Amino acid sequence: MAKKQTMMPLPTGGGTGRRVVLTLVALAVFALVIRDPAGAASTTRQLAAWGGTVLDGLMTFIRALS
Repeated sequence: MAKKQTMMPLPTGGGTGRRVVLTLVALAVFALVIRDPAGAASTTRQLAAWGGTVLDGLMTFIRALS
């Protein structure tokens, strides 16, 4: 008898672990905002300022290359 060939299952994208982690992170952020709104706002401002500094540095670097 010939061996029956089985098809390999196609990846379905999974994402269950990713969804769980994103849900936990969202719940943690929500809890921090509820627990300490002023601290969360201050942290958000600091992260935005840091992000702006990083973008300015990248733009300066790109301009220096051209």
